[in-house]
Amino acid sequence: MAGNTDNIHGWNPLYRDRDPYPLPGNNFDSFLFNHGRPGNFNYRLVAGTNVLDHQGHIVPQNILNIVLDPLMIAMSEACNNAGEVVNFINNQIPARPWLQQVLNYVNTLQALPIAAPEAAFFNWGMPVILNDAANAETRVGGFFSIMTWNPVNICRAPVDAQRGNYPGNTVDVQVFTYLDANNLADPACLIAIQNVINNPNNAAAIEAFLSACSATLAAQLIAGAGFYAFPWQANPLAPGVLIPA
Repeated sequence: MAGNTDNIHGWNPLYRDRDPYPLPGNNFDSFLFNHGRPGNFNYRLVAGTNVLDHQGHIVPQNILNIVLDPLMIAMSEACNNAGEVVNFINNQIPARPWLQQVLNYVNTLQALPIAAPEAAFFNWGMPVILNDAANAETRVGGFFSIMTWNPVNICRAPVDAQRGNYPGNTVDVQVFTYLDANNLADPACLIAIQNVINNPNNAAAIEAFLSACSATLAAQLIAGAGFYAFPWQANPLAPGVLIPA
């Protein structure tokens, strides 16, 4: 699946842990930073429970990959350097301006003072294997991880096993409903999630969601967003299952 580097946003200093071990101070203190690179996700206790959270996708990877997998393979096969990535994005028909927003974010992470290495996003030393998703992941998967693990699509929720094996490979309607009811997420992202709920395998709806999420990246260099965290409680109708409080 496209974008398997789950700590890629740890290159953004706003998402690094700034508080003492063992627990981060807030939902944005999401990644350790060790030896000059992002480390593991910083788990926190879920409010109202005694369990730890995780990076739970609202729109899951299998749905995102309907769009991202073929696009990742196409970029890998077309590109062997940063300049060719620019050309690849500029030559998209129809245009995909959200890819440029991702590239702008990556370029900012690579520039001073952050100075993330290009190898965090691209591995041009790996030869191309045509129509090979694993090869494409090695070559350009860091770039696509920006989209797959965008914090505005991540909830610090209990793991599926503590939620009655929900949501699995479906959109997390419970989290979406809570965020929507409490105005806790970007309005354009919420509209796009609803469209994916209504059309879960529709490439246009998925791409509209990716576009809405990517539009938040520039602002995420100024202030944290996403990594939603809120109280949970036991479901009175299903013992042992947690639901949003």
